Amino acid sequence: MYRRSKTVLLCTWSIAFLACAAGAVLISRNVAVTAGQTLTQSRPAGKVRNLSLQPEAFKLSRRLGSRFAPSRQLTSMLSGTLTTGTVQQTVTITRQQTSSGEDVQVAIAGEAATLAWSDLEGSKAPGATLSEAQQTLIERLALDTPDQFVLAQLRGASYYTVAHNVRADAGGSDNYDGPLWDVVRVEEPQSESAQRLLSNSRLYYINLQTGLIDKIVSELKGETIEANIIQWSEQAGEKLPSHVTWKRGNETVQEFRLTSASLQPQQ
Repeated sequence: MYRRSKTVLLCTWSIAFLACAAGAVLISRNVAVTAGQTLTQSRPAGKVRNLSLQPEAFKLSRRLGSRFAPSRQLTSMLSGTLTTGTVQQTVTITRQQTSSGEDVQVAIAGEAATLAWSDLEGSKAPGATLSEAQQTLIERLALDTPDQFVLAQLRGASYYTVAHNVRADAGGSDNYDGPLWDVVRVEEPQSESAQRLLSNSRLYYINLQTGLIDKIVSELKGETIEANIIQWSEQAGEKLPSHVTWKRGNETVQEFRLTSASLQPQQ
């Protein structure tokens, strides 16, 4: 009897020990899962941007500088002159990067309303009714840029390379020594929350030698608008377009020249 009681007691202790050990493992696993969920939930939503979804956009972002680093969101202040026809005005463009793209504000000397564009709200003129001419202007300054080629992927735009090694001449001369381009079309997503863009897609001509964008082509009311980046400048290691002209056919309809720029990290 004594030997049997001892055996039963040992079995009981063994079962109790195994139960405690199993309970400890389950508790530790639950703590680990809970900790993981807490870390995920406490991370600020949308703070980490993935700009490598589109290879061509990611490649350009590396050439432009470090302002598109996933954890680094900058505010760019660009000052310059905007010429429309014979009228020249001083303009300040503020580009504030966000987790889903960019907020752009355009202040023109002599104009009461500051124009704005964002990937969430589209074009607007705070405190005023936005005219079609104003919407055309803000979309040109906000979207006909290399920055938007990089950031459009964050709002779900689609990218498609429509042609490789495109030449500037149409004749196919054997002695051609001009630029060669890869042409990428960026198609805007259909969104009901934001105001519909006047141009739903753009063609970006990427120079194969420099890796930078030479021109951006869009269509407005059946007419082709060509934004040509004539010159680039470098500010604190960041490459920025410093001279851009917009053409409709052979007619230059607008021109922007950069006079100063500053890039600051957001607080």
